[in-house]
Amino acid sequence: MYLRLEYQSGEPIYKQIVEQIKYKVASGQLKAMDRLPSIRDVAKQLKVNPRTVVKAYEELEGGGLVVMRQGQGVFITPTQAAPAKARQKAIAEMAKRMLAEASRIGADHQEVLAIVEETVQKMREVK
Repeated sequence: MYLRLEYQSGEPIYKQIVEQIKYKVASGQLKAMDRLPSIRDVAKQLKVNPRTVVKAYEELEGGGLVVMRQGQGVFITPTQAAPAKARQKAIAEMAKRMLAEASRIGADHQEVLAIVEETVQKMREVK
């Protein structure tokens, strides 16, 4: 599994790992019950402390995206739809964060919407 870190982004490394794995699941590159690389393998590939990878995997587990099985590895969990109200609330929070960050760097909502649409198209092509 290929992950790429952006050291200049200001985003913590473990968060970058989390977000990239979430993207791979959302785009269909990782499917239910796929095994993630070991903590040591990811740490070696990215040249980071293994504790950083543990923190990322623990956050993914806390969010219900993966399950960690002692001695077996880390696996993507089957997709479970959240209740509509909780799902909508979570999406609204993500949108607020994205729009705030976009505004901070000078983008308006039309530019953000165009990029979201483009990203949706690219993710459909990957599947």
